[in-house]
Formats: sequence, structure tokens, C-alpha cells
Amino acid sequence: MAQEVLLPKLGLTMTEGTIDEWKFKEGEFVKKGDILYSVSTDKLTNDVEADAEGVLLKILVPAGETTACKAVVAYLGEAGETIAETSAQTEKTEEKPQEQTGKGTTQSSAAPIREGVLASPAAKKLAKEKNIEIGLIVGTGPNGRITLQDVEAYLANPQPENGAEKTKTSPMAAKLAEELGVNIESISADGRVMKKDVLAAANVEAASAPVSNNDQQPVKVNALRRSIAANMTLSWQTSPRVTYTHPVDTTAMKEMRDKLKVACKDDNVKLTFNHIIIKMTAKVLMEFPDVNASFADNMLTRHTHANVGLAVAKGDGLIVPNVKGVDTKSLIEVAKETEALIEAARSGKIAMEDMTGGTFTISNLGPYGITNFSPIINQPELAILGVCDMVETPVVRNGQIEIRPMMNLCLTADHRVVDGVMAAKFLKRLCDLLENPYLLFT
Repeated sequence: MAQEVLLPKLGLTMTEGTIDEWKFKEGEFVKKGDILYSVSTDKLTNDVEADAEGVLLKILVPAGETTACKAVVAYLGEAGETIAETSAQTEKTEEKPQEQTGKGTTQSSAAPIREGVLASPAAKKLAKEKNIEIGLIVGTGPNGRITLQDVEAYLANPQPENGAEKTKTSPMAAKLAEELGVNIESISADGRVMKKDVLAAANVEAASAPVSNNDQQPVKVNALRRSIAANMTLSWQTSPRVTYTHPVDTTAMKEMRDKLKVACKDDNVKLTFNHIIIKMTAKVLMEFPDVNASFADNMLTRHTHANVGLAVAKGDGLIVPNVKGVDTKSLIEVAKETEALIEAARSGKIAMEDMTGGTFTISNLGPYGITNFSPIINQPELAILGVCDMVETPVVRNGQIEIRPMMNLCLTADHRVVDGVMAAKFLKRLCDLLENPYLLFT
């Protein structure tokens, strides 16, 4: 009997994945443990091994397409074996049609809750109070998270008049229709509207649209960019932020790096300014516990260790792995772990645990000549440090004009917790450490 190949759920926040590449073709024999395909999420890329051996009978989700976790992406079985109902298999995880309750409200008594539904506590509470199956609501938050506003929008959606039923739509189809700008009510389907119906309607609408040489067809961005867009939007809407800029003379830091190069070379480590700034920042975070914290539901959580993340460019996006417990590690240990995380992030081999649990983030745009910017906070953290370019600058020292390597540090802080005085003190303390690195050991 043919065996289903499912898209695995690789993390608590993962709701969908994109098939990057199939390692076998239909008709080829696959051994148990062989790498069958690779899948990318909003954070990482993973190779998926075959759970059983057999012939790859049918690929349901070709390379480049995105589908939900636990969806059937292929079948393995005996050579020549046929598969029934291969169409719409990719919507296996969608709910059954809704049923009309005696109270006149649409409920889904027969439909199970989607596995791994992401919803805020407030959204869950309101849905429970209104007796709404939360799995029927399409989330607009990060990674498809259902927000309070989503539930309120669901409640505010007017019911059809004269007892007419609303167009029954699967959640996946509803979400896709919103992304493609397709009017669900205009789709004629046998039963409820499914994903394939929305795609068909989208193609019809595109074909009937007026053609212009100047028109450009929109392209759906990849999972990483969708995640970045959602997270940045959430942060912008959540944190009342202020960015503070402080110049720092990097003469002493450069001298420190030069003196430590030999010792670090013996440990096969190429010491960078990022390593030094990460270590210095961790020390200051321990002195300012309200900066090394997170804020949610009017509760402040002060973290006992500094897990410092560094924004790493990957393709056309950013990934933020973090070094755990920087405050307890030596500079060489921090350097080794940082470089290992950077390599893993860029090669797509980063582990989920390396990108979660961060308490503070550093973004360095200095190599690109940037001298001032306002980084956006990586939720649920309360601050992020922007590191700028080192520029030879004339400054006054003891009444004399000197040329010094100056660098701006830009701290964006969440004003709900970190007010201006605290942010200014934090930034000044960090600059003092960088201008006098020996204070690191006090």
C-alpha cells in the first residue's frame, strides 16, 4: 500500500514550508534514510529523510511550491502501484465543511482544530467567549498567528441576508484568496471553495486584465522575506521606539584587537570588532537588567543571562542567530561560537534553537559605509544596537585637533520599559567600555 510522505513540522512556529529540491525523480527507488527532498522555512533549510523505502510514485508538491505542515507532498510504494485521489491531497490538513447550528451561527462541530494553531491569548479568550472555532479564522500575524484583531474581524463579518449561506471556504483557500486579491464570493465551486479554486480564479482574473507593456506581474516573496515582513510589522506596531546615537572613539578597541590577534590565532580564531562589541554589550546588559528583558501582557521578564544575537545577511534577507550566555564566556569562546553560527546561517544549516531565546540584538552596517541608522527591535526584545562605520574624523583632544577613528552606536529602545535616561546611561556605559576595554575585567 502506498505510503504518504508528509511535510514535517520543524519548529513550534512553523506553519508551512517550501520544497526547494527533490533528490529523486518519480519512478526512482528510495531507500529508508535517503535524503528525499529539502524544505525551507522562514528561518532555515532542512533535508528530509525518507521514513520508508520504496518507489517514488507521485510528487504532489513540486520544487518551488509552498504547502502547509503535515500536508502530503508525495507517495512511496511498490513499482506500478496506483494512487487514488491524488488531487487535492495537498489540502489534507484543511477542515471539513462548516455546518449550520441551531442558533443561526456558522460553527464547525465536525471540523477538527488545525494542528498547531497559533493564536494570541487574547484571541483564544475572545474566540472561546463567542463560541467560535478558532481554527476557522485566518491569522494575519507572524507565521499565520491569529491575533485579537483577526477574531474581531471574523465577528464583524456580516452574515448573508434572507438566510442564504455564506460561501463555504477552507482556511487555506481564504488565506490564499486574500494574498492574491481574489473575491471568494465570486467563485463558483462544487461544495466549498478550495485552494485549487482560488488559483484557478486568480489565473482567470489575470488573463482578463488589460495588458500593458509597462505592467509588471507581482511575484510572491519567499518564506524568509514573508517572515521578516511580518516580524518587522509586528515590531513597528508593538514598540513605541526611540533611537539614541552616541559616538565612540575606537582607537583603544582597535589596539586591543591587534594585541589579541596572536593569542586568538593560536586558537584558530580571527578576532573581529563584532566579537568585542558582543562581549562588551553582554557586560553592560548584566548591569542594566531592564534592557536585557522582554515585555508582554504587562509583565516584565528580566533574563538572567545575555543571549546576544547578530543579524546575518542570507540571500536577500536577514537571520539572527544568538550566542547563549555571552556574559559567562570568554572573548575567544564568543568569537568561536559567533563565527560558527554565521557559517551555519549562511549555509542553511542553522538549528532552530540557535535562533530562539535571544535577549538583545546587534546589527552591524559599518562594512557598507553606513554612519547612522535606526534598527527595528527584534520582538520580544526591548532594544537593538546598530553599529556604524569607523570614520577617520577630526576631533578636539586637550585643546588640539586630532584625527581619530570614530564610530556611531545607535540604540533603538522600547520606551514602554526603557526610557530616555536608562537608554542614554546604557549607551554611555557601552561607549566607555569600548574606549577603555580594560574596564571589561573590572
